[in-house]
Amino acid sequence: MRFCYHIQSHRSPEQLNRLVHAVKKYSPDSIVHVSHDVNGAPPDLAELRSMTDVVVQMHEGGYGDFSHVDRYMAAVDWLNDEGVQVDWLVNITGQDYPLRPLGECEAELVDSGADGFMEYWDANGPESHWPRSRVRSRYHFQHRRLLPLSPRGKKLLRPLQAVNRVQPLVRVHVSYGLAVGRRARTPFGPDLRLHGGSAFSSLSWPVVAYLRDYFDRRPDVVEYFRHCLSPVEAVFQTIVCSADRFDLVPDCKRYFDFRDSTFNHPKSLTAEDLPLALASGAHFARKFDYERAPELLDTLDAQLARS
Repeated sequence: MRFCYHIQSHRSPEQLNRLVHAVKKYSPDSIVHVSHDVNGAPPDLAELRSMTDVVVQMHEGGYGDFSHVDRYMAAVDWLNDEGVQVDWLVNITGQDYPLRPLGECEAELVDSGADGFMEYWDANGPESHWPRSRVRSRYHFQHRRLLPLSPRGKKLLRPLQAVNRVQPLVRVHVSYGLAVGRRARTPFGPDLRLHGGSAFSSLSWPVVAYLRDYFDRRPDVVEYFRHCLSPVEAVFQTIVCSADRFDLVPDCKRYFDFRDSTFNHPKSLTAEDLPLALASGAHFARKFDYERAPELLDTLDAQLARS
């Protein structure tokens, strides 16, 4: 079994190098596909490309928009175009780090007999993690992004969102930059049931191939999601769960902490968070701020060496 680790990164070249070295150390036969934001800190291309089966592509990045999906599909297209055969595709960010030896994680995925590990829920069902208002605002409106916002700008403009509570036709959001949405006819129905979940997953190749084929067959659905807010938290779940053909474990095997989250960002983990992360059974944790706490990766390296 061969794995591809798709990494979306935008900052801290040294942290990215450490992550790729860790992946290759604990999964030496894997392919590592790095999609680095062209607007971020330049990656150390010489170091990354010196490692076997590591490819780096530069893409336009974003936050809460369809760029995350485009970059994922770019990894799929690269594998197909190069004729590289893999059995599983695992997506992470440049601020993730493995919590367990990857050989052990890969064996867990394969031995499960499942087609993938992906957090999912019916967005309109009782098990949904989202309030109905979030579901409607994100995925029943088509949005236009007007301008990026700084954290201060988001706080200053947040009162504008009050308009969302007094009328049904227009939405204003600031979490992903200033965006305005209009109510739209959705593609959702019995054959395409809206689902949500984490943007991170570990999927077997048949699931990935189905996604690629669906994107080619249904450009209308892809275009609709392209103008939703945070499409990466719904488009894959919606397509795969609506297929009714895959055995999915509803666990993305990632550790993150959204308690006291600000504008949908998970907290940067600290030394106090590591015991919970290590006990979680997750394969990766995020996010780590390498500039502030590089010693956390040293601690995880030592833990991995003892495992």
